Formats: sequence, structure tokens, C-alpha cells
Amino acid sequence: MTNHAQFLLCSFFALMICFSSCFWTNEAPSPPADKWDEKMAPHEDFHLQRSYPDPFFNLKAYEKGVQEARDKDAVKGIGFDNEWTVQGPGNIGARANTVAVHPTNDSIIFTGFSSGGVWRTTDGGANWEPVFDDQLWPSVADIVFDPSNPSTIYVGTGDPNISFYPMLGDGVYKSTDGGDTWTNIGLQDNRVIPEILVHPTNPDIIFAASMGLPFIRDNNRGLYRTTDGGNNWEQVLFISDSTGITDIQIDPFNPDVIYASGWDRVRNNVVSLTTGEGANVYKSVDGGDSWTQLGGGLPEGILGRTGLAHSQITPNLVYAMFVGTNQQLQGVYKSEDAGDNWTPIEIIGLENALGGFGWYFGKLRTHRFNDEEIFILGVELWRGYPNDGIWEIATPDWWLYDVHADKHDLTFTESGNIYLATDGGLYRSPDNGTSWVDIENIPTTQFYRVAFNPHQPDWYYGGAQDNGTTGGNDDMINNWPRIWGGDGFKPVFHPTEPDIFYVETQRGNISVTVDGGIYFEQGDAGIDNNDRRDWDMPYLMSAHNPDVLYAGTFRVYKSENGTFPLFSPISESLTDSVTLATRYHTITTLSESPIQQGLLYAGTVDANVWRTDDDGENWINITNSLPERYVTEVKASPTNVDWAYVTHSGYKDNEFIPRVHRSKDRGATWEDISNDLPDIAVNDIYILPNHEDSVLFVATDAGVYGSINRGENWTRMGNNMPFVPSFDIDWNPFENTVIAGTFARSIMTYPIDSLLFAPPVDTSTSTQNVVAQKLSLEVFPNPATARINVRFPSSTNTESEIVIFDKSGKLFLKQLITGEVAELNVSALPPGEYFVKGKTGHIVRSGRFVKI
Repeated sequence: MTNHAQFLLCSFFALMICFSSCFWTNEAPSPPADKWDEKMAPHEDFHLQRSYPDPFFNLKAYEKGVQEARDKDAVKGIGFDNEWTVQGPGNIGARANTVAVHPTNDSIIFTGFSSGGVWRTTDGGANWEPVFDDQLWPSVADIVFDPSNPSTIYVGTGDPNISFYPMLGDGVYKSTDGGDTWTNIGLQDNRVIPEILVHPTNPDIIFAASMGLPFIRDNNRGLYRTTDGGNNWEQVLFISDSTGITDIQIDPFNPDVIYASGWDRVRNNVVSLTTGEGANVYKSVDGGDSWTQLGGGLPEGILGRTGLAHSQITPNLVYAMFVGTNQQLQGVYKSEDAGDNWTPIEIIGLENALGGFGWYFGKLRTHRFNDEEIFILGVELWRGYPNDGIWEIATPDWWLYDVHADKHDLTFTESGNIYLATDGGLYRSPDNGTSWVDIENIPTTQFYRVAFNPHQPDWYYGGAQDNGTTGGNDDMINNWPRIWGGDGFKPVFHPTEPDIFYVETQRGNISVTVDGGIYFEQGDAGIDNNDRRDWDMPYLMSAHNPDVLYAGTFRVYKSENGTFPLFSPISESLTDSVTLATRYHTITTLSESPIQQGLLYAGTVDANVWRTDDDGENWINITNSLPERYVTEVKASPTNVDWAYVTHSGYKDNEFIPRVHRSKDRGATWEDISNDLPDIAVNDIYILPNHEDSVLFVATDAGVYGSINRGENWTRMGNNMPFVPSFDIDWNPFENTVIAGTFARSIMTYPIDSLLFAPPVDTSTSTQNVVAQKLSLEVFPNPATARINVRFPSSTNTESEIVIFDKSGKLFLKQLITGEVAELNVSALPPGEYFVKGKTGHIVRSGRFVKI
């Protein structure tokens, strides 16, 4: 099947799945509490990983750790200095918080992502480039052009939607060369800058809204002003230590008139404040020197997030929106006298416009050329006619993915284009919202998990935040199909049946297909619905028997039921007693030994590590001397049956936390092999097979690190991966590449051929047998004395590269050959066992021989 045909087929499957998920479900619409959990859970989980057992995320320790990673990145060894390849997807996208279009040239557009930095296009969206990757914090809230000089651009950092994961910032940045270079101009401690305004005629006057550090109550909140271009800032509006400013508007007819809206927001492991008495509208008539809280018909009391909009064509016409305590739209209000008096606008039909998680939105816009139209940004984009009280959806239904759900910014240009930023990237409408085109194709998808499929080894698979399960490669980077919906996690592929694979959505909802993805059925039968489950509930297929699957809630389950699992528990609770919130007490990771069936390891949120030697009959707590931190991964060695590895997250200031441990006695004792890793969270570990555990890779909060000496030394891999979190890594033996799932730059791969020359794939398991059959090289005679012949598969008739190396990875021969059989002179080699590797295109094949 051609790539084009594959893509068309997968697109059809994706569409079928989309319809099935929308029409074949028995679930009723979720109540607001469930919506809250749905949006908050991923960020809470990540925040919890980095703060447990403390109630607060330690920002200073996190920042020091990422800076240490940057400082150590200057020197790389041979093999670690190659470039990563962005496989994709580019078309699926991630959360774009803001879009800014050059005031006189629609071809120049900037967009900023919640964790993917700032990207720029100069050709209207055909091609994009990252321009903010050198900065410490890649979370972007707002981008604005200086109206008097569009070569000057400002960026406000931090996530304005204040989820929970530390998508923070370090103030305001300025570029004077169209985005090529950036300078931090202050407010580093304010952490979330949702909005920036530049005075229309005096570029030295800039306003910056601040939500402060949202994890604590602090005084770095409110509205700030500089009158000297950012050299000095003053706080001109302060409401309270829990209330920040989330939106600001400047009167386009009188720049001395400024409006600001407040929002009460504090979020940590013990407090969740989204409403308060500070959710009001404030006005200044003297350029920000003094402020008045507006009333005149505006709601009072405890309210949620607020938003503002000012007409661009009618003086004194202002709108305000308020989120209620139920996280739905409480009301939209109109003032025709610059805020003195307000009239409510009819909002019938908008009862669920914010989906029950209104804290995530809070944006209101007026049409640039028509006062009869206003827009509410929610799950959908709603267009309202305020004089008539009529509302309509201005984008296609979100579940068709023509325009992604959850809208965050909307801007109009002089040429008549409308630009829309969503949870799935950036869109443009040339006809006032009648039609929309996805224009960003930027690989900023946020991946939780990645996977290798032995039946389609040139594709890369993963599960992503808000974007389900998907697969593809760089040849089709802008055309990856959606395989399954929801928030995606680990895909698991059957080793011998190409049409059978499993997918997972949030909270451990496993589904299975037996027809290659056309139809999915329940795959988690038997797991108690009342069990505490991690947001990323671990599950795995046994390496020894594909009919056996394991899963972990707060206890371990096993299924021996074949393709359609029927799970039953094989452990009691492996977590601590439930003394805190339930999210503290779940299993986070499971691993089975590739060598010994039934030898299992489990790790938990609350720092426990367990082992069973007899497939769950008996469990032994092997936490011992390990740190009291969130366990991100436990892996059994592929080479030594008694060896195991554990990785941890967590941050504490001025305390180096050992984050990678190895045991050589099944967890009876542990040794720290973190060594020269920077002090950052380690999220996953991969042990390369057939190297006596000498080659290790870890995914961290600042990229991927590798070691070729069992963890004695670590080096950050590659020259072009930004300092963004990577949560999961895998290995593609066909390509001999490390696969990394990043939370800001999609799926990336790294070639390790130049790092060392791997021995043939171990054929001791069924999955590896499938791979090995396709990767084998015939080497004869064996044993050899002076010469060997290397035979490629009969289909190979192009140029290939052959290398010979010993067990230590020492290279003895390297040459290019053409044809099916190559004769090589090995007379000079010392006696011993040697490995042969042949690379044809992207396919790497292996063999071995003994020299006598």
C-alpha cells in the first residue's frame, strides 16, 4: 500500500472513529464537576509529580534545575551531537494562547503556545519557525506589536489560563528586530502576564497585566506600567494577594482611559480558588495613575474570571463578561457611556458556552468593523448580536476537528481576515467566519506517551493531550490522522497480529481494535470503576504472552483473556493509606521483566516501589532507601534478571534529589546513578537491549539524556531539542532511533548509529522475533578465519554501509558495498565474537560471527 493510500485509509478510519465516539456512546453530557476534573486533571498530575510530598510546587528549584541543564549543555560527546528529527504531527497542533498579525502585512503572523514558545511566519502560514526557544520559559500568554513601530514586538510569558502544571513565565520580553532576538525587560517575578498594551502614540508607555505566582498568595499581582520602555515598572493597580488582572483594554479614542478586569486565582495541592470578590471591572481616566471600581449594573459578590472588549469604531462602547461560581457564563454586559452604566445582554443559548470550566476562557471580542457583532470564546466560538440577543456558533462543530475545540484568542485585520487561536492551533477565516482554514502546521503537540509498532516501523505513534492517539512520520508531518480521541496515552501493539492494538484515554479507559482501527471495543473490563486511577493509568502487554495484560489502579490487575481483556486484581493496595486527596494514592508505573515471566515491578504516586516474583501471588515493598518522591518509572533490565531501575520526579530548593537508581538485587538495595544529571525531574528511562545495561536514556523536564557507561556520565542528546519536558521514550530497532514524546515539540527521533553499533536484536521474546526476522543479516562462514560473506535480503540491490565492531562497541571496519553479497577481509581481527551491521536507506540489519 502506498503512503498516500495509507493516509487516505487512516483518515477514513479517523472519521469513522470520530462519528463512533460521538454517536455510539451511552454517556450523558458531563456535569460541571466532571468538566472541571477533565480540564484540571492533566495539569494537576504534572504539578503533583513535581511537588509531592509538599503542598506547593518549588518554583525556585525548578528554575535552577532547568538553568543547570542549559549551562551543562555546552559540551557533547561524539554520538550525542547529532540533530533530532521532528517526526510530527504538525497538523494536529497544541494550545495556542495568542495570535498577533502585523498591522500592515497579513503575511507576518506570530502565535504563542501554552508550552511551545513563539512561532513566526512571513508567508501567511505556509511556513513557520520558532523564535523563542532560547528563553528559559516557553509558556506564552500574549504577543503584541508596537502600533507606532511594528518591528518592535512584546511577549508576555506564563499561561494565562493557569491550569496547574508549571507553565509559568519570567516577565515581559521585547524584540526590536521583528522577533529575531529578544530581551527580558522586567517583571520576572510576576510569572503570568496575561495581557500587554502599548500606548498608541508613545511607545515608552506599556501596561502589563499580572496574575502573579498562582500557586501562592502574593503581592506581585495587579496592573503594572512603565513609562520608559521597560527600564522601570510600577504597580498602578493592586486588588489583593489572591486577585490578579486578567484583561486590560485601552480606549482607542482616548488612550488615557484604561479598563482592567480582576480574577481571583490560587492553585496548589491543597487550595483551588477560581472565584472571589476581586472579580470586578476597574477604570482609569488619567493614564493609570488612579482607578475606580465600576458598578452601574455590573454584578457584585463572588464571581469567576472576567473579560473586556472595547469597540474600535464607536467611542465609549464597552463590553464585559463574567464567569459565575458554577464556571459557566454568568453574564455579558454592555455600556454605552464608558462604563458608568451597564445593561445585561440576553445570553439564552449560552448556558454551556464555557463547558463548565469557565476559568479556562474569559475572552470577549468586538468585531473590528461592525458594532452589531460580538464574540464569546469558549468551547465553541460564539457570535452574538447584542441588540437582538441572538447567538450563533461561528465555527464548525468542534468534534469534526475542522476547527479545534476551546478558543483562546481572536483578532481581526484591516484586510478582513479573522484569526483564531485554539487548543489545536491556529485558524484563519477570509469571509467573516463562514469558512475556516488551519494555517499553522506547527509541531507543538503535547505527548504523554510514545510507542513502536513492529508492523509499521516507519511510523511513530503516541498519545497526546487533547488530541488522542495518532501516528505518522516526517514524510507526512502535516497529515497525521487521528486514530482515537480523548486525551491519548500509551498505544500497545500486538506482536504478531497487525490488526490488533490497544489505545487508552484519561483515567485508564482502554479500548481495543481487531480490524486495524476501524472499530474499537472496551478493553478494560473487570477493572473496578470505583478504583482510584492515575490520569495516565499504566497498562502493558506481557513480553512473554500477548494474551496477558496488566494494569494498575491503586492495585495491580491481570488479564489472561486474550485480545479482549477481562481483568482481575492480583494485589492489594500498593499505595499508602488515603490520608490526602485520592490523587496522591495511585500506581503510576508497571514493568515486567523481559527475561522472567511474572517478575513484575510497580511504582506509586506516594513513593512506593513494589516487586512480585510470582506473578502477583506475593508482593514485596522494595522502596527501602529510595527518596520520598513521586515514582515516574520502574523498569526491569532487558539483560540481567536481577537488575531494575527507578526514576523520580520532585523539586526541593538547595537539595539535590537523586532521581535515577539501579538495583542489582531486585530492589533489596539501590544505588544512585544520577551522577552528573542536572537537578531536574526524570520522567522515564529506557535500557538499550543487548548492551549489558551500559547504554541508558532518560526523559527529563529539559529534554533527553544518554549514558554509554551505565550512568556514570550523562549527556544531553542533540543540538536542536528545545529545553522542554519529555515524558516518554522508546526505541525503534528498525531505524535504530530513540523516540521521544515531548510536551511542546511533538514526537522527535534521534539516531544512535553513530553513538555505538548495537548488536543484533535479542530474539528471546515474541515481539522481538517479529523485528529480528526483518532485521537479520546472513553472515558466513561462521566461525570465520580470514574472510566473511554478508548477505542482504534478496530485495536489497542498492548501496549499503557495513560496519564490524566488538562487544564493547569498538569499530574495526566500515565500508560501502553494492549488491546482495559482500565479501569482507577479517584476517586482521583478533579472535573473538563480532557484530556486523548493514544500513540500507533507513533500514538497519544485524548479524554476528566468531573469528578464530
